[in-house]
Amino acid sequence: MSPKKKNPRKPKAAPAAGPRTTGAADHPPAPAPGGRTVSRTPVVVDDRRRWPVAVWIGLTLVWALGSPLFFLLYLAEGFAMLAQEEITDAARRATASYLVALLACALVVPLAGAVAAAVLRRRIAAILFGVVLLGSGIALFSIAPPGEIAEALRGSFGG
Repeated sequence: MSPKKKNPRKPKAAPAAGPRTTGAADHPPAPAPGGRTVSRTPVVVDDRRRWPVAVWIGLTLVWALGSPLFFLLYLAEGFAMLAQEEITDAARRATASYLVALLACALVVPLAGAVAAAVLRRRIAAILFGVVLLGSGIALFSIAPPGEIAEALRGSFGG
């Protein structure tokens, strides 16, 4: 048989069944330099807080589903107002309420997620919600500047 195929490690013989005179079990642990004994018991750090994940999922779903939904409803109501000969206060209020819901879903929800993540010291979640807030703000304010959005809300709710 070639040397490569031989088992280089032989099984160790079983220890004798006699009493042991020296061993780690017979001696207490040696004191540490500070006079304290060192405990080798592992500490289990188990962070079972699952509710932040549920909050992130809920906020993400509200943002991802609410923003396009209220944007489409806002556009549909706006086009319906264009087709009417006389614009009623009810149509203005409906359009303004869709705009408020769009602003809440696109800006307030990611802001709340970023703040909550920062308070809970969840760095990745805070960064992701900050990126979502930035992207939503850029997309929303590229359609209409904040001044025009505020004027639209003031005109719709103010009369």
